[in-house]
Amino acid sequence: MKTAALILSIILLPTVCWGQDDDFGQYVREQQADFARYVEETSDDFKAYNDSINREFAQFLAETWPDYKLQKVEPPIKTPQPPAVYRPDTYPTEPLKLPVRDIVPLPDPTVTLPDLPRDEKEDAHEEVTPTPPPSVEEEIKTLFYGTTIGLKKATYSLPRLAGIDERAVSAYWSALSQLPYTDWAIGVQRLRSSLKLNEWGLYLLVNHVFDTYFPGRSASEQTVFAVFTLNQLGYRARIGRAEGQLMPLLAFDCGVSNSAYFEYSGIKYYIVNLDHVNLTSVQSCRMDYGGADRLIRMALTTAPKLQPAITTRTLKTAKGEYTLQYDSNYARLLSTYPCVDFHIYAQAAPSEAFLQSVDNTLRPALQGKSQEAAVNLLLDMIQNGFKYMTDGKQFGYEHWNFPDETMASAYCDCEDRAILFSHLVRHLLGMDVVLIYYPGQHLAAAVHFDNPATRGDYVTVDGKKYLICDPTFIGASLGMAMPDLKSTTVEVVTLK
Repeated sequence: MKTAALILSIILLPTVCWGQDDDFGQYVREQQADFARYVEETSDDFKAYNDSINREFAQFLAETWPDYKLQKVEPPIKTPQPPAVYRPDTYPTEPLKLPVRDIVPLPDPTVTLPDLPRDEKEDAHEEVTPTPPPSVEEEIKTLFYGTTIGLKKATYSLPRLAGIDERAVSAYWSALSQLPYTDWAIGVQRLRSSLKLNEWGLYLLVNHVFDTYFPGRSASEQTVFAVFTLNQLGYRARIGRAEGQLMPLLAFDCGVSNSAYFEYSGIKYYIVNLDHVNLTSVQSCRMDYGGADRLIRMALTTAPKLQPAITTRTLKTAKGEYTLQYDSNYARLLSTYPCVDFHIYAQAAPSEAFLQSVDNTLRPALQGKSQEAAVNLLLDMIQNGFKYMTDGKQFGYEHWNFPDETMASAYCDCEDRAILFSHLVRHLLGMDVVLIYYPGQHLAAAVHFDNPATRGDYVTVDGKKYLICDPTFIGASLGMAMPDLKSTTVEVVTLK
């Protein structure tokens, strides 16, 4: 019987194709030598440790999986407040201080890349030169959100998943553990580093690798492969079974609002349910994978290094016309996100294409304007430059947009507008912004102005006054809250 080393030498030797120059050959040899030394030094101990865990865990997988009752988070915007139109003759002239129920504390958004080779840990956030590609005949080229990546050809055949019962899953797990999985785990991490992906991007990359090597395989097989790989990398992930298929259950470092979950040993495991099937329970192994204790961090402090697909969009209002750009490849990746906490959207890194177009188009338009006039221009652009539609009508479920997504979408609703507005105010004007959440109904923003005489409806946060700015209140200037919501007790989401 062939050994695992003969079945597969290295499954993945990842590359990103960005072109080469005449001096690239020496760099190629140095990088390949460094990688080979790193694998040789770490792979044996890593695999020996994980092999023992995988053998034990495969036995647990073969035992009967209990049922876990799923809990559902109430969607933050359950009954969306429809857009209002400002009417001067009916709007109160006296500013109102909105009652605040809670100020949502802001977690540390720092993202670090785990388990990088030693020589990469010191400068993980610096520019990463992609690993050079192997020879063409040894490489599979594939597109990951528009970016050509190279994967070394596999020289083995992975058996099929025989079913979704406990013994079939256990046997498949054991088959995966017989392969040199440390090589593909290290390869995926290095490719992730080259692409500057966060940990949600890592999950997408693992699934893309499976699709590339095993096209046409079932979603259940992909689930086992993805959970297996994440567990080897130390992430909390489980295999769930419901509705006649296997589904991944992931543990995030933040709240998720459009996915059901169950809690195990104090950890919430959310179903990654792309079809948004209404589930009430799920079956899963009674044990967690040993040694996997990392939560998947969802912050996006750096935009990934994808091949840009720049698209232009013109926003027209009665007061102006603004031509902006966005990266449709990045927007497609962002569209896979579950509904995470609002602050993650408001603090995520937009694409370089979006930021450059904002600087080129909007910054000159704001030049010389007061803070008040500049904020009102941005409010008008968002209020009147986009068409409104609720997520329920557009998608059939809740989905919140990052700025590039909003630019790419035909429609958007209140949270998309508030998030985009907060990005623009902070990037262009350097002003402090908070999000104003009307529980179950609406999301707006509020801005702190330098001039204490600037008037309008407001909230107070840490002794500072923030004036309401609502991109869904059509025609309303700064300091105007929707009349129907003025008496609502709000929650304030702080931002950095």
